[in-house]
This record gives sequence, C-alpha cells and structure tokens, in this order.
Amino acid sequence: MSFSVQQIDHVEVFVRDLDAAAKWYCDVLGLTLIHRWNPEPIFLGVGGTALALFLSSGPNRARRTEPSAESATGWHRVAWRTTKDGFDAAQRHLKDRGIAFRGPIDHDIAWSIYFTDPDGNPLEITYYL
Repeated sequence: MSFSVQQIDHVEVFVRDLDAAAKWYCDVLGLTLIHRWNPEPIFLGVGGTALALFLSSGPNRARRTEPSAESATGWHRVAWRTTKDGFDAAQRHLKDRGIAFRGPIDHDIAWSIYFTDPDGNPLEITYYL
C-alpha cells in the first residue's frame, strides 16, 4: 500500500454555543485551546486528538450529513482512552460535576462509561485491561 493514515486528527462537533461548549470540554475532559477561527470553529485538543467545535446553526452546518431514518449508518460517539487510574478518576470527576453516565460496562478487553455533552453529543471514556 502506498498510503496509510497515522491517526485521527480531529472530530467535528456541532454545538449550540461555542464558548459554553469549549468551556465544558476544557473543564470536563481537560482539553486545551489549540486555535480559534472567527467565528468558528474552536479547535480543542489533548495529545494528538482534537475536536473542532462548530455552531449547529452556523454556515458550516449544511455540510453535516445525518443518517436517514431507513439507515443505521453514521458516526455515533467519540471515545476517549485513559488508564485504569484515569478511568476511576473520570467517574469521580463526572459525579462531582453532576454529569450522569452509564456504566462502568465490562467489554471483556476494556471498561467504558458513557455520557453526553450539554448538546447531547455521545461520549465515552474507556481503558483497556
């Protein structure tokens, strides 16, 4: 093969309020501001992973494609990897902030918790055994 990707660079996330969403992702997941365009997106990240926050009603909204009612295709959630200690700390961190989550769920090779951001975008925190 003459080409292969290295990693996911960023995921585009549509939100109602850019500043509120950026604050939430920084506070809850520990992301940091990488760059902000005027007016959007706001680019946040940690390690080699980033999110690009776009307004759900902004000019870039038309580019988002929704799965049809007849189709089960499309992206579902963004999963963030951590360590066992990080996984335990994440549960305490979410509880301290009043963020409800489902789990922990045993996936044989990994454990996960599931929750959403304030705009309903599904998220997961996971660690591998």
